[in-house]
Amino acid sequence: MKNVLVTAGGTSEPIDGVRSITNTGTGRLGSLIADELAASEDMRVIYVCSENAVRPRSGRVEKVAIKSVYDLQDAVRRLCSERRIDAVIHSMAVSDYTVRAVSTAAALAAALGDGRSDADAVLRAMEKTDVRRAEGKLSSGMTDPLILLERTPKVLPQFRELAPDAVIVGFKLLSNVTKDDLLDTALRLLQNNGCDYVLANDAAEVSSERHVGYLLDGERRYVRYETKRDIAKGIAETVTKEMQRRQ
Repeated sequence: MKNVLVTAGGTSEPIDGVRSITNTGTGRLGSLIADELAASEDMRVIYVCSENAVRPRSGRVEKVAIKSVYDLQDAVRRLCSERRIDAVIHSMAVSDYTVRAVSTAAALAAALGDGRSDADAVLRAMEKTDVRRAEGKLSSGMTDPLILLERTPKVLPQFRELAPDAVIVGFKLLSNVTKDDLLDTALRLLQNNGCDYVLANDAAEVSSERHVGYLLDGERRYVRYETKRDIAKGIAETVTKEMQRRQ
């Protein structure tokens, strides 16, 4: 039995107890990939997804819901420690930033009233004037609210450490670039993150009816697909063959 981890949907980074910053990741493609893989009785599929993501139809898929990037990181680390993971398809749209502090223009100006204006002073002032409360809600009457973001950890490169023998598929989405730029960027992602394949796609070629994607390997060879269902089948077949080859 092979264990395959599929991530899907988009992460959600909390601003306060009721608000968050998220993205447009729906999980539809990831759910199709999970269903394709689960059709084989030799596969045990674990589907790590955002709470609102599209779910696979197959009842054979184990589902794990997460919210933030840190939730995702904790979930995949736990799963990889509990069982051997033979393949990872990381289709989730992971936020690059999370909320570090929330302040207002007036509070920040007051905190910087001593004349310091360097970057570190701004960061300290934002944190000093952070108006959030645990499990609370920001006032809707705030004037000129300011949100300070900080980078989140990159999850994709962690998979090679967590599952050193797994077949790993990463995803790269750009917008309105040339095909060569898209493929070159995807190849760099593959090389820098220990992936075996990357699904490269351009937002300009993605719609409800059409989804052009290029499944790229380490030699920059690729297969072009035209729909989400074709992409899902192509990835499932490629990953299955690669796992069989490595037996």
